[in-house]
Order: sequence, then structure tokens, then C-alpha cells
Amino acid sequence: MTEPTSEVRDGSATNRNESPIDGQPIAVAKPPSPFVWKDEVVSAFDGAVTVRPESARYSIAGKVVDGAEYLVATARETFTPPTDYQFQSWDVLQSGRLALRSGEPQFPPADVSRAVATLAKHPAYQPERFTIFYRGCEPVYIEGPDAGIVITPW
Repeated sequence: MTEPTSEVRDGSATNRNESPIDGQPIAVAKPPSPFVWKDEVVSAFDGAVTVRPESARYSIAGKVVDGAEYLVATARETFTPPTDYQFQSWDVLQSGRLALRSGEPQFPPADVSRAVATLAKHPAYQPERFTIFYRGCEPVYIEGPDAGIVITPW
């Protein structure tokens, strides 16, 4: 995985490891179960990215092994996750920009929550250290302090 560096809209680069986060970790009462990954690595996005798929029968998520910079460069918008990664009141996910025309979420909310919980590694996390890179009809990329996960749309 490359360094967690992203470009801000003005073109300057930021590195989340350079500046300390002042906010306190937010405890989440009932965190979702983390993803479990397969031992294999597969190519995705026409070879631009390699991922380790989740071990579920029908994989919907993959841990990014290489190529995160491609996912960041092809993002349309970026979001910071809410303070409660259960997403029970996060309007951006439930409606609006991350929803289908029918009003249903474009990405499975439970799996987006699991991705953030997996990247946080414990029930308390700092939302400012995570970025959700929205990529339109393609998988969304969620980047944490140490790794990133892609979630495919429904």
C-alpha cells in the first residue's frame, strides 16, 4: 500500500501521517464485525489495482494491496465518515450523492460500516483519519490510516 497521501481540491497534497489529529477517538457502542480476507491476491480495475478479496461466498469487498493512487486519482468526490460508523443517520450514504435514483443506498450500508470498522481495528476511531473516495458507479474506496478497502455497488 502506498503512503496515505491524497490531493486536496486546490491541487496540494496532504499526508495524514504528518499532522497529529487533535480529536478524541469516538467510541462506537456496537461495532460491526470486521472483514476476513482470503490468502489470494487478484487484479482489479483493468490491472491498475491489486486487492485481497473478502472470504465471503460472494465477495463485495477487497483490501487494497497496491494501486491506491489510481483509486484516489479517479475519485469524483471525497467524504469523511460520520462519527458513528453504523451510518444510521448519515444522509450522504442513505440518500443524495451515494444513493440510487430510487433513493436506496448505492453501496450496502452494512458493508461500508464493516469496512470502516475493519480499518479502525477497534471500537473507537477518529473519523478525520478516514476518507471515502466516491467513484460513481464503480466501487467506492475507503482509506484509513494504514490501509484501504474497496466496496462494490449493489
